[in-house]
Amino acid sequence: MLWSVFSIPPPRIDDILTVNRQVINTGDMMDFLTGGFYKPTVHRVVQPPHDQRAYDRLGAFYFSTANDNVRLLPLAHSPVLQRVGVERRCADEDAPLAGEWRKDLSISYGRVALKKGSESNTEEEVVGGIVVKHYN
Repeated sequence: MLWSVFSIPPPRIDDILTVNRQVINTGDMMDFLTGGFYKPTVHRVVQPPHDQRAYDRLGAFYFSTANDNVRLLPLAHSPVLQRVGVERRCADEDAPLAGEWRKDLSISYGRVALKKGSESNTEEEVVGGIVVKHYN
């Protein structure tokens, strides 16, 4: 498996300087395309611990997204998805185009009243008929 869910404490600055690390955040589009196999990463940007605040931090970010006209359907022909099953976020005929999804998410951000989510410490909104979870 190329990716798995893991939980680690924030690293100490000495660990960062001596250990090579790479973190890959997946998003909603990967969740759609893999039928829930790759879950969107829950992440927040926070202040570093007090003992690390004097150090500069460097981040290299690369964003990749599907073309606007790609329908966000699970890639059902995948042998892996055929073996593990597919979780659909919506019916195939309701699946958004990538460009529509990106636009709808951008338009709703910070403008829609969030409702208490079904999971602990979550809030939810509906974007284009699809439930989007926000983790707090």
